[in-house]
Amino acid sequence: MPTQNPVQISRAHRWAYTCGISIKRGYRILKAFETRLAERAMVAGVPAGNLLVRGSFLIAKFTMGGALLFVSFWLFLSLMTLMGLYWVIVHRRPNASKDFYGAQAFGDPYGEYELNRAPGQPDLDEH
Repeated sequence: MPTQNPVQISRAHRWAYTCGISIKRGYRILKAFETRLAERAMVAGVPAGNLLVRGSFLIAKFTMGGALLFVSFWLFLSLMTLMGLYWVIVHRRPNASKDFYGAQAFGDPYGEYELNRAPGQPDLDEH
């Protein structure tokens, strides 16, 4: 039976694994701190100390999660707004801000509203 080749692990996989282990280690440290604090509160004789400590940590976790969701949603809305504005800028009618037809009806002494012509540009027909 032939030996199997070792699985090639990419740099991205190593990075993801390292990040996951780091997060897991941080969570375990936080849980150990929470447990020590709850035990100290119980030893100190604080009424419902364990419940107070665990509840405050739970509230802090929910607050952090809510803040993360709020910031993520805010960034998503900002990105969608910018994309919408850029779409409007790219797809707007050329010379939409100039009243070409109104200038045709009431006269255009300076030639500002002629299509495809910059203000002050001489007529292309005149030599």
